[in-house]
Amino acid sequence: MRYNKYFFFLLLAGTTVVSCKKSTFVDANVNPSTLTSTDPGNQFLYAAVHCPNDFEAYYDNLRAVSPWMQFFTGNAGNGPSFTNEGGNFNYRYGNFYGNVGVPLSDIPHLVAKMTTAQQAARVYEEAIATIYKAYYGFYVSDVNGSIPFTQAFLARYGGTLTPTYDPQQALFDTLDLQIKTAVKTLETSQSTTQTLYGGYDPFFGASSNQVTAWIKAGNALRLKIAMRLLKRDPTTLAAIAKDVLSDANQMSSITDSWVLTAGPSFATQSSNYNPQGFLASRTLVNFMSTYGDPRLRIFFRKNKNGNYLGSPVNPDTCSLTYYQNLYQSSPDTFSAVQHRLFTPNYDEGDGNGVGTGTSFFPVITYAEYCFIRAELGARGITTDAAATWYTNGVTASIQFYSSMGSAAGISNFTAVSSAEITAYLATPGITFNPAKAIEQISCQAYLDFFRQPSEAWAWWKRTGYPTTTSVVAWSPLTSSGTALTLARRVALQSLPVSDANYNNQQAAFKAMEADAGFGTPDNAGGRVWWDMP
Repeated sequence: MRYNKYFFFLLLAGTTVVSCKKSTFVDANVNPSTLTSTDPGNQFLYAAVHCPNDFEAYYDNLRAVSPWMQFFTGNAGNGPSFTNEGGNFNYRYGNFYGNVGVPLSDIPHLVAKMTTAQQAARVYEEAIATIYKAYYGFYVSDVNGSIPFTQAFLARYGGTLTPTYDPQQALFDTLDLQIKTAVKTLETSQSTTQTLYGGYDPFFGASSNQVTAWIKAGNALRLKIAMRLLKRDPTTLAAIAKDVLSDANQMSSITDSWVLTAGPSFATQSSNYNPQGFLASRTLVNFMSTYGDPRLRIFFRKNKNGNYLGSPVNPDTCSLTYYQNLYQSSPDTFSAVQHRLFTPNYDEGDGNGVGTGTSFFPVITYAEYCFIRAELGARGITTDAAATWYTNGVTASIQFYSSMGSAAGISNFTAVSSAEITAYLATPGITFNPAKAIEQISCQAYLDFFRQPSEAWAWWKRTGYPTTTSVVAWSPLTSSGTALTLARRVALQSLPVSDANYNNQQAAFKAMEADAGFGTPDNAGGRVWWDMP
């Protein structure tokens, strides 16, 4: 992760290139022969800038998963049906098959059309595209279960228009092998000088060593996927962890984080990324205030009285007359979500106009990598010192958000000092306690996922934390006295019978239903393969 002004210019220029090349990209999807004149870098950039999706940000993250995870509430609190999926949920699926998977799948075919010498110079580019495509395939499968992958995106290259669905278990094996192979390729010296994406890579294009950055990202991604096997296949998890950690190329600081960074015009105040109208949750404000968590001023804004006050998250509490009057007559009684952390050009109404800071979209942060290492050690899967990696993770998370808060241009922002981090880590309940290792690691990872609510959702499903009694204490959720349950996956809808791939989808549904925890396809309370009780 780098965020210098030169790279912001490159990204904005590259985004302009994507806009100018849009007709070329569309033509290429209709007629693959036009791809002979398209540079692989254009395809990679197109896929990269679509890693975040504004409709996913609005419908999935802001309106659904973030409230589920008790990060924040709507401007009238949470209603009795807030735990239900909205009608537009699961934008990641369409984004993969429409904007990410297609251009990444084009790259090896583009390279294959080049001269032998040119192909020899594009080995690393193909490996990098493989790692990114594997991440997004995992991201989609994570909540959908079985998806078309191995046979997908190949119809115009002689493949099928009716790709079969890869079962999640098989897909995870496929992805791990693809990432491992790509990492080994990037670690192997080539006789031909390699052409790299450079400024067409908004993740690591500004890195002093783009190749090493992708190696580290690939290794972290293997660990991330492997952690989903904790309950299903702990033997394979242990084998993958051992294999990954035998490699010397590992994330070691927040600058290794896999993050897309962009200028202020990428995620604007007028876009779907804008969290205006969402309030800080009482869950987080109470925890962060009690324990002196310095991320409080990064995540949320002070209320009209200059204090931090969270909105209750329990629908039955929100429905009380007292709170309804506050929501309707004085919503600024509650702290708002920090707008510029999501949309850096937000006009905060302080007379200084719109912001000029940086937007950012984490994929795998160094902090997450640390928490994975901490959990592996705490569970005895590796010999990692859980206390050390926990401390590293908390430190990295605070440092990362502090740097992003500064870069985003939060008004009157004061960067978090080392002394603040030291004091926080010394606070009872935060200081590592081996007897509560998994709880503490999971809760701190949860806090780090403030900008990645889907990953907080995944860790909650996998570890069970936070709970109503953990160090970050969730509020019970009830409506008219009845306990509410959270979704565990996407509610899957059947294709029309007339759809060419209907039979393959139904076969995949039938196979997933054979797993007792899956339920019916349209039941969001069911579990995908990795999500065991």
